[in-house]
Amino acid sequence: MRLRERWAAIGAAGREQAVKAARARSGVPELTRRDVWGSRDPAAVRAILAEAESDRDQPWPRTLLSDYARYWRDGVRTAYEGPAGELRRRTSAAVLAAALTADQAYVDQAADGLLLLCEQTTWCWAAHESFATARQEVVGDPDEPYLDLGAAETAEILAWADLVLGPALDDRVPGLRRRMRREARLRVIEPFRNDRRWHWLGLDGHLHNWNPWIHGHVLAVALFLEDDPPVQLEVTDLVVDGLSRYLDAMPADGGCDEGYAYWWNGPARLAQALDVLDRVTDGAFAPWSCTPLAELARYPHRVALGDGWYVNVADGSARPDPNQPWHVLHRWGRHHQDPEVMAQAAAHRDLPIAPAAGLGRALLGLTDDVWWNAAKADLPLPKSTWLPDVQLFVARDDSGLTLAIKGGHNDENHNHNDVGSFIAALDSTPVLIDLGQPTYTALSFSDRRYEQWVVQSAWHNVALINGHEQQAGSGHRATELVVQANSLSLRLSEAYPDASSYRRTATLDSGAITIADEWEGLATQHLVIAGAPLSHEPGRLLVETLAGGYAQLTWDPDLGAGHLEKRAVDDALLEGVWGPTVHRLVIDCTGNSFHLTVRRGERP
Repeated sequence: MRLRERWAAIGAAGREQAVKAARARSGVPELTRRDVWGSRDPAAVRAILAEAESDRDQPWPRTLLSDYARYWRDGVRTAYEGPAGELRRRTSAAVLAAALTADQAYVDQAADGLLLLCEQTTWCWAAHESFATARQEVVGDPDEPYLDLGAAETAEILAWADLVLGPALDDRVPGLRRRMRREARLRVIEPFRNDRRWHWLGLDGHLHNWNPWIHGHVLAVALFLEDDPPVQLEVTDLVVDGLSRYLDAMPADGGCDEGYAYWWNGPARLAQALDVLDRVTDGAFAPWSCTPLAELARYPHRVALGDGWYVNVADGSARPDPNQPWHVLHRWGRHHQDPEVMAQAAAHRDLPIAPAAGLGRALLGLTDDVWWNAAKADLPLPKSTWLPDVQLFVARDDSGLTLAIKGGHNDENHNHNDVGSFIAALDSTPVLIDLGQPTYTALSFSDRRYEQWVVQSAWHNVALINGHEQQAGSGHRATELVVQANSLSLRLSEAYPDASSYRRTATLDSGAITIADEWEGLATQHLVIAGAPLSHEPGRLLVETLAGGYAQLTWDPDLGAGHLEKRAVDDALLEGVWGPTVHRLVIDCTGNSFHLTVRRGERP
């Protein structure tokens, strides 16, 4: 049964009762009425209070028009999005501190932040403000609000703050809650109800992470800020319909073409919204048997490398922020009674609740007693994983090596031209790498996207064929895939504009990763390397990994040493993962085949 069918099965009376009882059934209002120092981790609570306390001595972030306009002037997004995100984080931290302590000083701090959010001319991020762009302006129009991620992220803070601090706000700052409702209705509820052109609804069949991310926040606004029951029910029905559309589009194997980092803002956002809906229906919704929810929950441990590293594809980071809402995954695993999913979450049990991850997520985590009492677990790293729908293969062996290789196509969400590219990791740390997400600018999602070096196939572990890189587009894809327990073979010809034949076979066996390529025409191999090259000679390169291990790359010495290029990492986000430089080994091949072997090397 699909999500929308399960929702309909509750019946009209059941759905009406659910939205009316949403505040009481959410499980969150009890937070201020319970001993938070008992079943919860005192260190986690102290961390939240310390964060809010440290904020008190700092001026509130300012969101300036000149920073907003930089998106159109020079393509910079972070000048505005940084302070806007900091305002949301600081407000969320203050709300949490007020809820945990009932301290009036924290209530006032939260109220200050909430009103500053209400006073913003627009909640939409400049990169998404197509209404202003169409007017050839750089100022958002309050009478024509654009409902994007920024608007949804802001509105959810108002909604959850109202839920947990409502009486305290009425006592300290009468009128603020009315203002919060007004802004949420004008900027979120009405645009959502009255305009069904939003691309993230997926009505054209193109679904991506915006769908559950925004729908989940709209749900919170409808349940906790909207006072009109018929409107609450109408919006909730539309949210369930949108979430059902997203789940219907998810691959049966549970894969995520946007990668692990975006998984937290795609499938995990879906799971959180479903959790809230299940709570407010008092369990009558029971969505967890809908496919492929169980498989989606398994994606994180299937792509984990260990030590904070992950197999990354598209605009995913190989080493994302570890402070994710792991309690969301733990509850998801509990719904399915999946020990590996619960273990993946519990392996991160000692990490704090992060207000920056979202106020709703933080509140749901703080009220999850089972999570707080869960014992820390080891990562469940499967020996081999094959996700046939997204065409991702991951294999590990006892030598400490991990191989990951993807097929897919070059029109995936957050696409890089990377069909057939592979990752080789030693003791969890990637050596032959996928660079991942750069800092987003005006280029990132424009028709100039592929001017960015990190998304080009020339900076992935694939060859140039007849002098050509891979091209973007869904027709440029892997074909004729053959998978075995420790290998994946795939035809890559269609990824290139001029390749009559190109096949790659990647194998992990007996302590070695082997890449075997065969083609017609001319080929130049590109291998992108993280770490420090130590010794380089014909047919051999020894690399010290970022973790201090040693990986040895070998190939046919008759092809020579190749050319080792050093490139400065000119992006702060990428530098935080890979350091100030990366290297690319370029090998001009003679003949029509190439064999690369990656093994553990010896300390020189």
